[in-house]
Amino acid sequence: MPAPNLESAAPSDILRWTFDAFGDRVALSTAFGPSGVALMHLASRVRPGVRVFFVDTGLHFEETLETAERVRQRLPIDLQIVRPELSVERQTELYGDLPVIDPDRCCGMRKVEPTRRVLAGLDAWVTGLRRDQGPSRASTPVLDVREVEGRTLYKVSPLVRWSRRDVWRHVFAHELPYNPLHDAGYPSIGCAPCTAPAGQGDDERAGRWAGRAKTECGLHTRL
Repeated sequence: MPAPNLESAAPSDILRWTFDAFGDRVALSTAFGPSGVALMHLASRVRPGVRVFFVDTGLHFEETLETAERVRQRLPIDLQIVRPELSVERQTELYGDLPVIDPDRCCGMRKVEPTRRVLAGLDAWVTGLRRDQGPSRASTPVLDVREVEGRTLYKVSPLVRWSRRDVWRHVFAHELPYNPLHDAGYPSIGCAPCTAPAGQGDDERAGRWAGRAKTECGLHTRL
């Protein structure tokens, strides 16, 4: 399929093209951060009942799970909860406390593998990535056409040109639910063992894997 130039298009127009092009073989992924909430709101206005998937790692903050339920009740989305093959308890029995001793392996088992299962049934994957989230995402394209396990996958990021301020302006303007941990100094929220508050002026993902060189879970580097 010829890929259009979507770099300067508005998020709603990017979403409209994506839904028209891929039909029911497209889904949004979210961890229920503010970008994901804004994206789900925009997408549900273009296509009510839009398919959304959330990887419940078993290690999320309770506030994240509560936010997921509030969003599900508020927006017309078809939310799919995806889980790893192993429970946290069984993983710990087999491999030890991976968030501490090997967070890359933990992310691979609890985030990347479940996401790979979902993507196997999709032609397009819509994400809430933004370029201003940190150095690892600064060159994110709106449309990334890639080969994944021998087939073409279109990865679409409609909000890449939005700023953090743009996202929060949208959340507040539409009175959308958001994770209360953001009000407690957590600019980016992942699994509880690997997420900490960030300092004033730090980049948005500074509290993820604090004190380590790791900056990504692998979803956007390995898939």
